[in-house]
Amino acid sequence: MNTATPLLLDLDSFLARAEERGAPLDARAAEAVLGLLALGEARRGTGLPEPTEELAEELLHILLPLYVSATEEELPAFVAALVALVDHTHEVGRLNAKRQARLVSRVHELAEGFTQAMTSPRRLTWPRLYGILLRAAGVDATDPRAVRDWLEAFAARPQAERNAAFGFASSSPNGPLAEAAYAEALCAERSRQARPLLAARLEAVALAEQVRPRPGEGLLVADAPAGKPDDERDDWYEAQAAVLADRWTAAGLDALLRGPFAHLAPGGGSAPTPLLALVEAMAGQHLEMNGDAFAPLPPAPLPDSPEEQAALLRSAPLPQLLARAAADPQGADERTRELALASGFLVREQGGALSAGPSAEAWREGGPAELTGLTLNLLGVVLTQPAGEEETAEEYDGEHLLTLYLLCEQAGMAQSVARVAALNDMWFVPPGHESDPDASVPITGDYELPDPQALSAVLGIPALTESDRTDLIPSAARLVRLMDRLAALGITERTGDAVSLTPLGSALLRDTLLVGLEGDAADVFPTREQMLAWDAERLVAAAQWWPKRAARPTIGDWLDAQGTDGWTPLFAAISAACPEAEPARRRALLAALDAMAVPDEALYTLLADPVLGGWAEHTLHARGQAPDPSAVPLSARAVYLLDALEAVRSAASLDHRMTASPNEEEPELFAEVHAVFDKAAAAWPSGGPALVTALTAADPYTSAFLAGQLSHHPDRATAEQARRAWRSFETSGTTRSPGRKKPAKRAGGKRKRR
Repeated sequence: MNTATPLLLDLDSFLARAEERGAPLDARAAEAVLGLLALGEARRGTGLPEPTEELAEELLHILLPLYVSATEEELPAFVAALVALVDHTHEVGRLNAKRQARLVSRVHELAEGFTQAMTSPRRLTWPRLYGILLRAAGVDATDPRAVRDWLEAFAARPQAERNAAFGFASSSPNGPLAEAAYAEALCAERSRQARPLLAARLEAVALAEQVRPRPGEGLLVADAPAGKPDDERDDWYEAQAAVLADRWTAAGLDALLRGPFAHLAPGGGSAPTPLLALVEAMAGQHLEMNGDAFAPLPPAPLPDSPEEQAALLRSAPLPQLLARAAADPQGADERTRELALASGFLVREQGGALSAGPSAEAWREGGPAELTGLTLNLLGVVLTQPAGEEETAEEYDGEHLLTLYLLCEQAGMAQSVARVAALNDMWFVPPGHESDPDASVPITGDYELPDPQALSAVLGIPALTESDRTDLIPSAARLVRLMDRLAALGITERTGDAVSLTPLGSALLRDTLLVGLEGDAADVFPTREQMLAWDAERLVAAAQWWPKRAARPTIGDWLDAQGTDGWTPLFAAISAACPEAEPARRRALLAALDAMAVPDEALYTLLADPVLGGWAEHTLHARGQAPDPSAVPLSARAVYLLDALEAVRSAASLDHRMTASPNEEEPELFAEVHAVFDKAAAAWPSGGPALVTALTAADPYTSAFLAGQLSHHPDRATAEQARRAWRSFETSGTTRSPGRKKPAKRAGGKRKRR
């Protein structure tokens, strides 16, 4: 093998046949198509690789976007070369006419995705990117001297010009500031993997030719080493992969980007950049919590502009410290140097000396986007280092990231350190319990957990003891250390027992979700303005998942923006028919409303609603008014009673879980549920059995929780009707069963997050 013909393929004959047919092909495109198909282990009974639908898809959507530089105008040449190869395979009798037509049709179907992949900033590698820039500049990419000269001139440009040339930034003016940094991190990661994968393909083909040669096929990889030491063999395949990479991008580019111009292709280490790992982990956390459901986080206070965000980033103490370390590595302590190396403020040269790295340049010259990417990269490092240190070690993988995600759910509002620490330690904190941070915790000095009585009030767990408080101290101390470290990045702030994300912290984490999930910003983490533009259905669909402390002001802001016209569509969205548990979650939003702010006219109109009429009647009664009882449908009264009964059952179940002995089962029928149901049944037409029927019709999912209890009612008819409802629920294929539960430990009990 030599650099002129890295793979033994009869390219010249293939090009000559295309010329004879009056459809000449681009030689470079044809060489790439033939070479990558052959390395995909296509059969070569005719001397050329024989494409299949699977190989064509891999070529167009994976291999060419990983290895080949081409401008958008050049892309049709690659499709044409593949189609010509299909035709050739048919002409030599290796493909019948029907399969040929189907394969050509499939290639044209794949062409749109091929163009998208080849032009996407998220599918680049550094060699591909520089090859594209060279060609766009009119440089002869086959001339190593011209390639080097262009790189020297490009390296001399200001960073802002280089970044603009890369085209990594979002095309939308309202896109996430982190998009450019994330696309660059993806480019670095794809580059890190591309050449080893190419070398592995070369080795796999060569080994197969040596061990199990295919009949009728000539060698593809000549002079492949056999019987050599592993290191020598690996070096040979790496070198040949570099030769191929240069032929498909630009002459000499591989060695230049690994040598004197390595600073133009950052991220070539042995692991993904911290930014990339952070984005993927944050997106994974969101998907784990919510799946594919529409579940945007509540809007939080954010910096007013990219310029304000940049100013906040520059005022953060930690990057300032690392910038000083980059300027004077020997003047920094060992821990600071390690952090500077991990975050790119410092790099270690071949001789071992430390010098300023790409993050230091971004800190000096970068704008809002560069500073955002730099800080997220640093955040990834800061989260990783404490996870492995004794004082801040994670109890489980991803604990620190989960803490930040849970803070994102709170819309920037302060949370109790004690509460977050209890959740991290898997205590069973009642999900519906709302409390403010404990004001008795000293604002300055070392953090101290509240006393047991105050801790019970914060956590909603009755009768906590000093022993319980002691059990929580390690988790709280670990959390405080983490939050105080993140405060040095400007991401969190803590005062006594109160901890929250800063507007800068919310903006940075919002960016990680937007770039990681690739969804519309309003579907992932909306701004206040985006939320105000929602219709009522969208607002309710999102807010049903939010903590009440976050939902309350957000819905209030939306109603203020809508004026008196907002109440009717809001109530319609809350009462809309939905599957399984969603109707109850939507109705729970009524508790987040300021009921006294609802206009009388809206409430009187709502009386006739078959779902919310009972709530409207109750709200009017609370105002001292007496609406006509006949205006309220019986179904609406059933819904209101169902929610009231379920609240009693939930409270009784929670109390049992907190106070019962470890192996004590829940009562078959809580006394509280029995009493409230009997009172309601006494006033219901036809009594208890009819009320069970009405409750089941009102909300089959939520009523099943009650039916399990009421099946033990002393009235036989009521119990039988409840059993029917329960059996119907069990056979309905519903995803979650509301069965009786054993009590959790008051502290240390496992908690299902959602």
